[in-house]
Amino acid sequence: MEKHDAMVARGQYLVDHVSACIECHTPRMPDGSFDKTRYLAGADCFADLDPKDDNAGCISPRNLTNHETGLKNRTDEQIKDMFLNGKRPDGTALINFMPYWVYHNMTMEDADAIVAYLRTVPGVDHTTPPNQPPFKDVPEAAPPLDPMKDIPMPTTPSESAERGRYLATMAGVCIECHTMRNKPGPGPVLQSGKTFAGGEAFGAAMLHLPTPPFPEMIFVRNITPDATGLKDWTADDIVNALMKGKDKSGKGICPPMPAGPMSAYGGLTEADAMDIAAYVMALPPIANKNKDDCVMPEGPPPGAPPGGMPPAGETPPAK
Repeated sequence: MEKHDAMVARGQYLVDHVSACIECHTPRMPDGSFDKTRYLAGADCFADLDPKDDNAGCISPRNLTNHETGLKNRTDEQIKDMFLNGKRPDGTALINFMPYWVYHNMTMEDADAIVAYLRTVPGVDHTTPPNQPPFKDVPEAAPPLDPMKDIPMPTTPSESAERGRYLATMAGVCIECHTMRNKPGPGPVLQSGKTFAGGEAFGAAMLHLPTPPFPEMIFVRNITPDATGLKDWTADDIVNALMKGKDKSGKGICPPMPAGPMSAYGGLTEADAMDIAAYVMALPPIANKNKDDCVMPEGPPPGAPPGGMPPAGETPPAK
């Protein structure tokens, strides 16, 4: 029983913090906190990649709770096949917005821990709407990252950096956001050659964020140790960015980065955050000057909690 309890606790830590499942699958309250009454119950139009068209672009992460509208009727192997391989029980594929192609490389022990924890989550009756075109029907899953070819090794090997590599690129998704994507279509999701060099742009409207105070486009930061990235940052600076949501100058980091006390990375253990920092500091430096980094406005703007999730009980803004 103690072994099972430890597995469930590990699964919860991964779901809520390292793998950041909570960020996409749980709606938020107007103050930016997660809606505990709808924990992991899915989110209607979490992101809208075509805000001007009512019938296109919305992505709605599904209900993961133990309810008929969630995962109650799925087997353990079916659940793992979805989040590790992007394959639904009906033979169709998940959209690559869901980072199964990253999670594919997590250990089977961690995958089993996630399933063990999900089995304990109370059921919530909520059917998320289907994803809108062009995300409605996906015939083929994206190929997983190749650990030897696609995931950088630390330039200065250490046990801490090796653990951080796992947390940032296999059990967690730092590599997903901080690397430019290829154009939609079959094949690898991420561009090769500039891993962790940032540059991906997220529209504020896509994240349901008001403009102002947010800029129309939010650019993801280069986190390699180059002068255009985090060369002058210390390990403590990186830990503060993850757990406190503050950059080196003390300014708030914008969504979609799940940083700070009200988001997933705020609950990382300091040891894990320090391991991620060790890995980031040991990445191969890549020159890639992004546009101005987005800075969080003072206080959460009404209706725009961190992460871009619409407040619970409200519909996304009109397109």
